[in-house]
Amino acid sequence: MSGSSLSDPDFVRTDDGGEPPWSERHAWALARADGIELSELHWWMIRFVRRHWLDYGTPPLMRVTVAAMRRETAETDASSRTLYRLFADGPIKTACRYAGVPPPDVCI
Repeated sequence: MSGSSLSDPDFVRTDDGGEPPWSERHAWALARADGIELSELHWWMIRFVRRHWLDYGTPPLMRVTVAAMRRETAETDASSRTLYRLFADGPIKTACRYAGVPPPDVCI
């Protein structure tokens, strides 16, 4: 798919296989359009998902994200429930969208 648009959920795809175009401004604009105020924990998850995708070429599994949240944040209730409180419509899929990377093939 060529081209990009903040309103297009697939705007992250690139034709040349390079790093998807992204900025924190994109994430902020998408969240604002979705009515979500991004907290520090939201930003941690968005950055973690993007970093994982750039390192491994795939979004992280939910359990990988929860384990990383336990290691890397001060969140006392690091769990899948916490992730769903951040992004109720699917934590990994939504974080991928905000992080400017393709969503996983399968999401729960």
